[in-house]
Amino acid sequence: MWFDTKDIIKHDIIPVADLHGYVLPHASTEFTGGIISHTLRFRPVKKFNKILIIYYPSSNKPDIDNTYYHEYYVPWKSLETVFGTAIMYKGILGGSTSTLSLDSQTLVVVSADFSHFMPFQKAIEMENKAAHALMFRRVMDNVDYIDAVDDIHSFRMLYKSIPDNWLLQWIGRTRSSGIKAVGYLTFLLRETPLKIDAAKANSMFVTVFSDKMTPRECLGEWFIGTKKWSPSIEKNLIDKVLRLGSTTSRLTGGLQLNVPLTNYTVTYLYKENTTTPFVRGWHGLLHNAFYLPEVFLENTFENGTWIKSINKEWQQSNNGFNISETLKMLDIKSGAGTRRRKSKSKSKKNRKFIKGGNGITLFTSKVAHYTII
Repeated sequence: MWFDTKDIIKHDIIPVADLHGYVLPHASTEFTGGIISHTLRFRPVKKFNKILIIYYPSSNKPDIDNTYYHEYYVPWKSLETVFGTAIMYKGILGGSTSTLSLDSQTLVVVSADFSHFMPFQKAIEMENKAAHALMFRRVMDNVDYIDAVDDIHSFRMLYKSIPDNWLLQWIGRTRSSGIKAVGYLTFLLRETPLKIDAAKANSMFVTVFSDKMTPRECLGEWFIGTKKWSPSIEKNLIDKVLRLGSTTSRLTGGLQLNVPLTNYTVTYLYKENTTTPFVRGWHGLLHNAFYLPEVFLENTFENGTWIKSINKEWQQSNNGFNISETLKMLDIKSGAGTRRRKSKSKSKKNRKFIKGGNGITLFTSKVAHYTII
């Protein structure tokens, strides 16, 4: 069965003022219901009456009732379950040379799965690079990690059609079980933050990438007390990160200095209410040190365990995100003493659901993606 309404789980709604669409998987909801439910908890504030679904069939003929392609059917029925039947749903073939006809009351959805049957460690690496390539609009690059996107034609149509100030923000990741598995990544389609958004930020980070989509440096600024965001602070931080990315490349251990830098992301962070539970992919987490939301998508399973080089398959979980290993990693990152780390990790070891407070601060984010000229 390709779709079952029972696989779509209701979460507390998170309204997003600048949300214009999603990237959703198209495999059976037996495998994707969780990540689809996670992604569709984020709801547009704007009113809409139409959803366009860009899809690229893998078969020559419809494979559901001789009428629908599953690449369209799964996102369509998932969206219909959440948003209802009063909305008009329309499928658009991703291989078409035409562009979408958009208006202010339209959402855009890209139907996409990711790596198929790759060895686990290779799949994670390729998907990480592919995710950043998509966010930087590098959909025409002739590189191996683009092959991890099923299907890149749909993203090419997306970027031909949407305004320049719309962008993708990575929001979810999971994978089917077993050695021969398929990856599922989801994104929100949002707008590039304005200066008024930046001015409200409690912090900002800049991450620079090489043309191989490898992060080379990431540094941040915290706006505490009278210190506030300003264009000059942002420019100075960008200049510093780009300089260090090309001279020391801390995140690659000083390697790959000959590989040119091509893109960077600015992440603006906003302090979350202390009663709000942690949502993987949505929240950054401060506890002595800080992790951006993307760090959790790149480096953790959904159960909170950090991905290690010995892992050969995805760890499934329906029990939430156990924060204990993350707190331990943050203590190590901050240079906290060994005794203090042991004490904290012991006191948190059974903590499966995390909120702000008790030395932990959560942050939501807005991102802006740039190409280095």
